[in-house]
Amino acid sequence: MMLLAANLKLGKELHLKQKLEVIDEILGMLRLKETLNTMAQKLSGGERKRLCIALELVNNPPVIFLDEPTTGLDDLSSSQCIALLKILAAGGRTVICSIHTPSAKIFEMLDAVYVLAEGQCVYQGKGSNIVPYMKNFGLCCPITYNPADFIIEVACLEYGGSYHEPMVEAVGNGKVARWTPSPEEGKITPTKTDTTSGASSLYEREQFEEEISPKLLQAKCSWWLQYKLLLMRMLIHMWRDKSHIKLKFYMNIVLALLVGSLYFGMGTSASKALFNFGFMFTIVIAYLYLPMMPVLLYFPTEINLLKREYNNQWYRLSSYYAAMVSSKLPSMFILAVIYLSIVYLMSSQPLEWFRFAMLFTIAFVTALTSDSFGLLISSRLSLVNAMFMGPVLAVPLILLSIYGIGYGSGTYISPLMRFLMHLSFLRHSMEGLVASLYDYGRADTICEDTEIFCSFKKSKVLLAFLGFDNMHYLWSLTCLLSFYLLFTVAAYCMIRLRLKQSAVNPIFAYVLQLLTKYFNFTSYNY
Repeated sequence: MMLLAANLKLGKELHLKQKLEVIDEILGMLRLKETLNTMAQKLSGGERKRLCIALELVNNPPVIFLDEPTTGLDDLSSSQCIALLKILAAGGRTVICSIHTPSAKIFEMLDAVYVLAEGQCVYQGKGSNIVPYMKNFGLCCPITYNPADFIIEVACLEYGGSYHEPMVEAVGNGKVARWTPSPEEGKITPTKTDTTSGASSLYEREQFEEEISPKLLQAKCSWWLQYKLLLMRMLIHMWRDKSHIKLKFYMNIVLALLVGSLYFGMGTSASKALFNFGFMFTIVIAYLYLPMMPVLLYFPTEINLLKREYNNQWYRLSSYYAAMVSSKLPSMFILAVIYLSIVYLMSSQPLEWFRFAMLFTIAFVTALTSDSFGLLISSRLSLVNAMFMGPVLAVPLILLSIYGIGYGSGTYISPLMRFLMHLSFLRHSMEGLVASLYDYGRADTICEDTEIFCSFKKSKVLLAFLGFDNMHYLWSLTCLLSFYLLFTVAAYCMIRLRLKQSAVNPIFAYVLQLLTKYFNFTSYNY
């Protein structure tokens, strides 16, 4: 994690040895050296918060914003966390935290406190000055009372609403610095008794910053390097999830054996040509749901991590998106080879390499399109809504893919229905699969001796009966690729809109606000 953050934030300006020095210094400061080789999911709550801080310290930012760094921690871990933040502040950084109901010990450690009530500042200054400040308004904090709890109760009108306006006027709504500590107080360096034993000495820290910090501020990471680093992280993450890999591998084999058994030997039989059409339909259904369902499940949970890293300027959204799309290709390709090879051979399809290559291309592009379709759905919806909308939207696509099949090419289909049929990428998948197996000079199929009249011996007769006599393989493949590009670009735009709603056009933002108000399909707050 630290190396990834260092490579993304520092780029190639520093050598690996210098990056390791930066990492070693930060981990020593935050008391994380003992967990250097521990996976993040096995860290305790306090260690995870310190790791989050460590990841942001890699490029030595001058200002650090922390949202409730002590929430969920016990009293000792909270005190240690604030003490570590004081070390960072003593090194020349500005550390800003939002803290709810801090303990008296933590409250005393804060250099400056800014208290808000109903959107207005009711106090600004040092924590120890709150008690004399409140006395000016006739409010006496009990000796055994936590000053932080006391001023929060006053801000929440527990003692009446007459104190709010005078307190806001006393500090000029945050503009009066009367109760703010003097600059000399703010520069006091915490001693080792206030901090942890793993922190570096002040001299070493200053020497480290003088040598390396100027380079950290100038370091930048190129798009290509971001792409490679993120791609490697995603591939490692997928490889470490051994149970998921085994599940997908076994599921594809079991499903292939099941489908191959159901359609065993039907590829060369003229009397079972219609059943062979059902075999092609199973490929379409398999490569609709197998790629789409995992995306609907994992991406709504992945968006929180993406928000944090993207808003902290770890990388560009385009590099992350390209890496995410690319990371799926190897596993999808290998699983497609396994599944299609088994079902192709068991169903006795023509043993011609170009036909298998054509069928594989259509099936693989269908899988890519289904994956992008699922990503488009989950890019905006919550987990529950995405898992509901994905299968629901797939139903009309399936129905349109087989509409009018089996009634011959002369069957009248209204222009509207033809237009809707072309909007289903599964329709183009079906046409491409049929063309790959029955077009381009397909030899006559075998008629059993028991058949008196063998109507589908010629492939052209079957194509005319199904209504596929005017199809073109390249056209179907082009339409599939077009749908894939459309869904991929649309999903990217939706994710970008989700991350940057502040930059949306005002008219569109107003429409989006109305839609969110009356048709709120997501559980996330933006």
